[in-house]
Amino acid sequence: MNWPTKFKNYLIAPTHGHILGLFRIVFGCFMVYEMLDYLQIDLVSNAFILPQVHLSYYDFLQPPSEPVLQIMLYAMLAAALLITLGLFLRPACFVLSSFYGYFLLLDKGIFNNHIYLFVLLSFVLAFTHADRFFSVKNIFGKEKMASLLIPRWEISILQFHFSIVYFYGGLAKINPDWLFRCEPVKTLLETIPADHPMAFWLKLDFQTAFETYGGLVFDLAIPFLLWYKRTRWWALVPLLLFHISNSLTFNDIGIFPFIMICATILYFEAEELPFLRKMVAAKPQGKDKKVALLTSPAWVEKLLIGYVVFQLLFPFRGLFLPNPVNWTMIANRFAWRMKSQSRLVDEFSYTIQDGPNGERFPVEIDKFINPMQINAAAHDPIAAATVAKGLAKQGKERGMAAPIVKANIRVRWNGYPTAFTVNPEVDLSKVEYSPFKKLDWVMPVPQQ
Repeated sequence: MNWPTKFKNYLIAPTHGHILGLFRIVFGCFMVYEMLDYLQIDLVSNAFILPQVHLSYYDFLQPPSEPVLQIMLYAMLAAALLITLGLFLRPACFVLSSFYGYFLLLDKGIFNNHIYLFVLLSFVLAFTHADRFFSVKNIFGKEKMASLLIPRWEISILQFHFSIVYFYGGLAKINPDWLFRCEPVKTLLETIPADHPMAFWLKLDFQTAFETYGGLVFDLAIPFLLWYKRTRWWALVPLLLFHISNSLTFNDIGIFPFIMICATILYFEAEELPFLRKMVAAKPQGKDKKVALLTSPAWVEKLLIGYVVFQLLFPFRGLFLPNPVNWTMIANRFAWRMKSQSRLVDEFSYTIQDGPNGERFPVEIDKFINPMQINAAAHDPIAAATVAKGLAKQGKERGMAAPIVKANIRVRWNGYPTAFTVNPEVDLSKVEYSPFKKLDWVMPVPQQ
């Protein structure tokens, strides 16, 4: 039997779905927490309503009215609750995935890799039978978990998503700055405030090297250590240390380390976990003692095969584009390039003038965009140009005939000397962008 046949047989082999049900509950609880946090910080108003310029990925994507966005956010909260309870799983997952994805595409300022991961997890969870285990159906219905099995691919596709986060994150670190200059780890650790409880330890040279090379080895190895039965229990030790350390070190990763820790349950067989061992060993009771294998339509499996192939290939698109990924940020998002570069902002300012002979005025930028958008524009030249186009539009609405918008954005990228990200003499409101063309208005990659 050849390996493709063995792999196919492995994916369709029946297995217990208790692990899948537990993950659904954990994921749902995290999503409930996340949505409540968004309501508490008034995400809709601060991210989409108050800014006068929006950094959407597509021009036609502009935020609707505040009531519509609030309804969507409450719908996401309701969907997260339903996922946790195992009720109306498929529509709930599609609501959470589509609305969350819509929010993500509305503005580059709110992007981070864990939000993207949550969108994908809620999407694939819709095609599983996760609602048949540890759900309201089991408590109040006649259906018993002991009589149900699922094909292994329903768990494997979730394992795939967490594995790709680790492994592709490791591949992004294989570059000269990371390997030979310990960047951006060195810069990131230097920015840790002196009053941080771990400041002394984190600023040691040894710790810089350990975070650099240990992080690389961890990302590349941990998926395989978790998959292999003989090493998965041992892999929990470095995994816990890695994520707890990241949570204590970085203040911008939220619940991500904790959901990654909890997701390790997906790599274990139900029989390996003491609190599940008796459940999966129980025999079906009642008149019908048969065990049923839950299946999906053939189109679902074909759809997910295409989906997996896309997820494997899409992160590599930057290799075939003419602009450097880490510097221009083109193809950097949606590719699991976590902490692959750093930028300390030395200057971030815009000016506007009416025509080439008009007086140049500094723009009070915080009146037009929020701190998340400022951070995105400082990191991303394309976002910086989008801000300029938005400011030009604002200028026309206020009576300017031919607004010219220029930007002075200087950063220390990966520890190199400060440099401009975009040409300060170019009218950014007029520049054109194509990922397939060399951007002559973006400054060259800084060098030592």
